[in-house]
Amino acid sequence: MRRRAAWSLGIIALVLLLAGIAVWWWQSSLEQPAPVASRSPSSVATETDVRDVAQQELDDHLESCIADATAEVLPEGCGLRIPWGTEFAAVDRVRLRIDRLPVLELTEEGFVADDGVLVATVTGTGHDGSVRTETYRTESWSVRGDITREGSDVALDVW
Repeated sequence: MRRRAAWSLGIIALVLLLAGIAVWWWQSSLEQPAPVASRSPSSVATETDVRDVAQQELDDHLESCIADATAEVLPEGCGLRIPWGTEFAAVDRVRLRIDRLPVLELTEEGFVADDGVLVATVTGTGHDGSVRTETYRTESWSVRGDITREGSDVALDVW
């Protein structure tokens, strides 16, 4: 009986081995489905890097806007509009402060930067002829513009 059991076990093992090889061969001969298109990790990192570089360039630009602002001239492309005309006959001084810089998001057309907080303190002459100082605060300071990407270089054109 021992000899018969050993032969039976050997035949069963051989059949299982052959069945495993047949399944493996059948699976490898099937056509593999095309992989699902997705962003590679390097392209995600590249887009994130471009956004970070563009954000830094925008931050620097807006900081220079604040430094360059005077009572006579508010720099172009800075999203600065102060409604002093209804309260002032003449403006002597404008002091600007950034409480929060706008956050940049890339779009198909360029970029949008929203949710900035800007405070403007205006000193001048009121319509009644008296010295007047007013503080204006916006919690929705935003700018838009175009972006040019060349490799790792980013150039912004802020409107």
